[in-house]
Amino acid sequence: MSMVKKRPQLELDELRRLKWGLGGVLALVAISSLFYLEIDALTLMVASVVLVPLALFKPTWPGRVPALVHKLAFPAVVAFSVYDFYAHGEFLPTLVRLDVLLLLYRACSYRKRRDDLQLIVLGLFLIVMAGVITVSLAFAVQISAFVACALLLLLLVTLVDGLEGGVATLPEKSGVVPTWTQGSWFRLFQRLRVTCDWRVFALGGFLFAGLVALSAVLFMAIPRFELESGLFLDRLITKKNTTGFTDTMKFGDVTDIQQDNSVVLHIEASDRSRIPETLYWRMVVLDEYRNSTFQMSAATKTAAFKREETAMRIDGTEPLARGAPLLWKFYLESGVSRFLPLAGGFRRLVFTEPQRLRSSPALQLVMLSRDPVSMKAYRVEGMNTSDRLQDSGVGSTLHPTERTRSLLDPGVGESDRATLSKIVNEITGGVVLVPEEFARATMIWLTKRHSYSLKSDLPKGEGDPLVRWLSSTEPGHCELFAGAFTLLARTAGHPARVVGGFMGGTWNEDYLFVRNSDAHAWCELYDGRGGWLRVDPTNDGPRLVSGNQSSVGGQSNVRTLQRSWMTRFDRLRMLWYRRIVNFDRADQMELVRAIKAAAEDSSRSLRAWSAYWAGAFRDWVSRPWSVRRWGSVAGVCALAGLLGYGFFRYGRGWRSRWRRVRGKDIDPIRRKAGRWLRRLDEVGQTAESSEVRDSLCRLRYGRRETWSEPERIFTKARRIVRKS
Repeated sequence: MSMVKKRPQLELDELRRLKWGLGGVLALVAISSLFYLEIDALTLMVASVVLVPLALFKPTWPGRVPALVHKLAFPAVVAFSVYDFYAHGEFLPTLVRLDVLLLLYRACSYRKRRDDLQLIVLGLFLIVMAGVITVSLAFAVQISAFVACALLLLLLVTLVDGLEGGVATLPEKSGVVPTWTQGSWFRLFQRLRVTCDWRVFALGGFLFAGLVALSAVLFMAIPRFELESGLFLDRLITKKNTTGFTDTMKFGDVTDIQQDNSVVLHIEASDRSRIPETLYWRMVVLDEYRNSTFQMSAATKTAAFKREETAMRIDGTEPLARGAPLLWKFYLESGVSRFLPLAGGFRRLVFTEPQRLRSSPALQLVMLSRDPVSMKAYRVEGMNTSDRLQDSGVGSTLHPTERTRSLLDPGVGESDRATLSKIVNEITGGVVLVPEEFARATMIWLTKRHSYSLKSDLPKGEGDPLVRWLSSTEPGHCELFAGAFTLLARTAGHPARVVGGFMGGTWNEDYLFVRNSDAHAWCELYDGRGGWLRVDPTNDGPRLVSGNQSSVGGQSNVRTLQRSWMTRFDRLRMLWYRRIVNFDRADQMELVRAIKAAAEDSSRSLRAWSAYWAGAFRDWVSRPWSVRRWGSVAGVCALAGLLGYGFFRYGRGWRSRWRRVRGKDIDPIRRKAGRWLRRLDEVGQTAESSEVRDSLCRLRYGRRETWSEPERIFTKARRIVRKS
C-alpha cells in the first residue's frame, strides 16, 4: 500500500463560491473601463461599486430578493434603454449603459454556466470599446487583469460543470439560498492555500507574465523593423539602379533604370475632394553641379538649415488659410531617405514621437539626423500644394554671392558653356525671355529633340555627359531632362535648381500610396518676384504647372487603383500601422469623432424611422372607422391569434420531432421530465416527491411503453414545487 499522503481537494461548494467571487471581480474590472469612455454613466458606476462588493461579501442576499424583481429585471432594463435612447438620441452611449446594466445584474445574481459566459462576453464588450479609443498605459494593465480573471473563471466553470455532471443545482426561484453561500471568505482562502500547490500557481503566473511580455515585445518589434530595408547588396553587384529616390544625381554611371513597384510612401488626406490633380512630393533640392553631379551645396546645408534639434512639432511659414485646413498624414517606409516627402510649405508638422532633425524654412525641407530604420509617421497641417514656392529674396538664407554662384553656375568647362549658349540662342532666338516664357520654349525644344525612356545611351566623347546628351537626339529619363533644363536656364541667366522626390501616386480606396517607380526629378525656376516656379520638363508629360493644372500637355499624375492582391495586402498592412503602431492621441480623437458621428447618424435614422411609422400609425388610427374597417382589424387579430396558438400548440412539437428525426434533439417529454427532476431535487426528499420522482425517471429514461400519462405527472410535480 502506498504511504504517499494525498493532497486535499476543494469541494464543489467551495469551487462554486470561488467562481462567484471571481465573476464579481471580473465585472468590476470591466466596469472600470468606463473611466476611459467619455460617457455619462456615473450613477451606474456608483451602483456597481456598491452592489457588486456587497454581493461578493454577502452572497446570501441575492437569494432573498423577491421573485418578482427577477421577473421584472429584464423588461425594466429594456424599458430603461428605450427611454435612454429616446431622451438622449445617442446610440453608442445607450448601448454602453445597457451593457453595464446587464453586467451588474449578472454579477449580483446566481449564475449558471451560460450566465458566466455571458458575464465574460459583456465585460469583453466594454474592454474592447475602451481599447479602441484609448492609448493609456494603464489600460494595458487593466486588459491584462481582465484576461487573467476571464481565464481563471473559465477554468472554474469547467471544473464545476465537471463535478456537477452537467446538471446545475442553482435555485431557479427566490427565497432559496444555495449551500455554497455559507461560510466565510477567510476560511475559503485558507482551504485554497492548503489544497493548492504554490508551484503550480507560480508556474501559471510566470507563463502568463511571459506571454504578456512576449506580446509586448512582438508589438514593439515586428511592425517597426523590416529586414529587407538593409539588403542593399544588389546595388553593389550591378550597374543597374532600381527606380527610387536619390539625394545626388551623377550622370554617366547609371544609364538603365530598373522598374521597382515596391511601396515607399502612404498618404492620407482629411478631404479627398480638395486634393489637387498634380502632386509632387519634394524631398531634396540640388543646387550645385560639379563633376557631372547635381548635389546639395555645402553652403546650402550650412546656412539654409537650422541647427539640429529634438522636436515633435515644427512650425512652418505658411499663413493661416480660411476655413478648416487640409490635414495630411504621411507614412514613410524605412530605407527610403532621411529627407521627408512634402508637397511644399506647411503651417505645422507633427511627429508621433520626438525626432532629431534639421529644418529649412527657405527650402521648405525637413531632414532627419539619420535614415529611419522603421516606418516614420508624421502629420502635416496647411500644406501648400501649388506650383509656386515662396522665398522672400534669393539671398535671404545664404550670402548673396554664394547663392548666385550656386544657382547660376552651370558647372561645366568653357567648351561646354559655348555649346549651352548656342542651344539657348536657338531656343530664345537671341531674345531675353521672362522665366515663364523661357521655360515653355525650352520644354518645347527638349520635347522635339529627345524622347522619354528609362534606358539612355549617352554619346561617347569628351566634356560633360549631360551637355553631350543635350547635343544629341538620344532618349532620356527624368534626371537627364531636369538636369539639362537647369543648365540651360542658368546659361540664360535664370536661377534654377533640380528637385528630387516622388510624383503622383495611386489611390487605394481611402489613402494614396507611392511606389519606388514614382520617383521623379523636376526643376524649380526662380521667377524674379520672390518665388520659385515648378517646371517639369520630362517628355512623358512636359509641364509648366500653373494653378495646379498643366499648361503644356500635362495631365493628372494621380492614378486610379488597379485591384490586385498586392493592394489588398497593402491595405491590411496599413490598417496595422494606422490602428496599432502609430495610433496616437490625434488618431484616438479622430476615431472617437468617427464613432460618434456614425452613432449619431444611426440614431437619427432610427428616430426618423420610428417617427415615420408612428406618424403613419396615427394617421391610420385617425381615419374614420367604419364597420368594414372594424371587421378587417378583427379578422387580422383573429388570424394572428390562430397562428400564435397553432405555433405554441403544434409548431414546437413539429420542430422537436424534426430535430429528433435528424438526430439533433431528444423527445420533448423526456426533456420536460428532466427539468422537473432538477426542480424536485431542489425541493428535498418527501414521500409524495419520491413517488413523483420515480414516475419522472420512467418518463426520462424508461421505454415509452412504461409511461403513464405525462401531463398528470407534470401536474403533480408542479403542485409539489408550489407547496415548497
